Amino acid sequence: NEIEVTITKQRYMKFLESADARVRKEAHCAFYSAYKNHLNTLGASLSASVNNDVFYTRARKFKTCLESALDGDNIPLAVYHSLIDTTEKHLSSLHKYMTLRKKILKLDKIHMYDTVCPLFPEREYEVPYDQAVFSVLESSLPLGGTYANYLKDAFTNRWVDVYETQGKGSGAYNWGNYKVHPFVLMNYNNTIDNMFTLAHEMGHAMHSHLSNQKQPYQKAHYSIFVAEVASTLNEGLLLQHLLNNAKDDLERLSLLNRQIDNTVGTYFNQVMYAKFELAIHEAVEKGGALSPEMMTNLWRELNEKYYGPNLTVDEYSVLKWSRIPHFYTAFYVYQYATSYAASQAILGKFMNKEKWIINKYIEMLSAGGSDYPIELLKKCGVDMTAPAPVEANLKMFAEQVDEMEKLSANLKR
Repeated sequence: NEIEVTITKQRYMKFLESADARVRKEAHCAFYSAYKNHLNTLGASLSASVNNDVFYTRARKFKTCLESALDGDNIPLAVYHSLIDTTEKHLSSLHKYMTLRKKILKLDKIHMYDTVCPLFPEREYEVPYDQAVFSVLESSLPLGGTYANYLKDAFTNRWVDVYETQGKGSGAYNWGNYKVHPFVLMNYNNTIDNMFTLAHEMGHAMHSHLSNQKQPYQKAHYSIFVAEVASTLNEGLLLQHLLNNAKDDLERLSLLNRQIDNTVGTYFNQVMYAKFELAIHEAVEKGGALSPEMMTNLWRELNEKYYGPNLTVDEYSVLKWSRIPHFYTAFYVYQYATSYAASQAILGKFMNKEKWIINKYIEMLSAGGSDYPIELLKKCGVDMTAPAPVEANLKMFAEQVDEMEKLSANLKR
C-alpha cells in the first residue's frame, strides 16, 4: 500500500537510502520540484551573493575573490588550484565506482539519486552506545596514551549528551568553551553511522580540549582548514579498527561501501563544488552575469565530468547548486576536501606505525590557532602546498574501489 508523506530535508536523505529505486526517484523528483518552482529567486539570490563578494574584494584591493577568501589563513592560491587540478587528473576511479555501483544495484541506468543508498544493506546492524564508546576508545589507541586518557576521561565524566531530548538541536555537534571542557551533543539512535559520528565529534572535542589547555584564549581557536582533520582522522581510525575485525567479506564490503561513499561526499563532491564556486566568481569578475540557466548548465557539465559517462544526469539533479548554503560563504567548501586529504595522509603514517607521528599530532592539536594552518599540518609531515597528500588520498580511494570490485565479484547474495 502506498502512503503519502511530506518531503522534508531530513526525510529526503532517508528516502535516498531506500533499497527501492522507485522510492528514491519519487523522493528526488518531489524534493527538487520545489527548488525548480523558485529557481529564478534562488538564482538571483546566489548571483547577489557573488556580486557582493566581488564588490568587497575590489573595495579591499584584492585581485580576485579567491585571493580575498584565502588571505586570512595565509593559504597560497596554488593550494586551491592544485586541489582541483590534481583531483581532475584522477577521476577515473570515481567513474569506475559509478560503474560498479550500477552493476551491484542491477540498474539499467544510474542516476544521482542512486548514489547514496547502501549497496549491502543486509549487513547493517545496531550499535548500542556502550559498544560504540568501546570501539571509539579501542580505535584511538594508535594516537598514544595522552590522547587515549583524555578521551576516556571525556566518556567517563559525561562530556557527551547522548540521546535525543526535547528542545535539543538535530544532528550532532561539539560545543567548545575556553573555561571548561568541550561538550558533545549527540542524538544517538544505535546505528553504525551514529558510531562514526561519535568518533568524528570526539575528534573535535579532543582538538578543542588540547588547544584550550596549551593556548591563551586569543590563540585557542583553530581554523576550519585543520578542524576537520581531527574529526575525519578519528573516523579513519575507527574504520581501520572495524576492517581489521571484520568477520566476513560481506561485513568488509559494507564498511568499504561506507568509506568510499564518505570519500565521494566529503572529498570529490566538495572539489566539484569548489570548481563551481571558482567558475561563477570568475564569470562576474570578468564582467559577466549569472543566471539560473548558466549555473544549471555549469552544474550539468561538472556532474558529467566528475561522475563520468555512466551517470544519467536528469532535469532535477542539475538544480542542486540552488540548495547548497555553503555557497553563500565564498570559498568555504574546499576546506572539507583539503582537511580530508590531510587526515588520510596522517592516517597513513599511523597505519605505518611511524612512532614520531604521535607526539607531532598531539603538538598540532595543541597548537590551536597559534600558527597558520598550512604550517600546523607541516608538523605532521603533510605539506598541502604540494600535490602529494591529495594524490595519496586519491590512491587510497582507487585501492578501496578495486577491493570492492574484487570482493563483490565473488559474493553470493
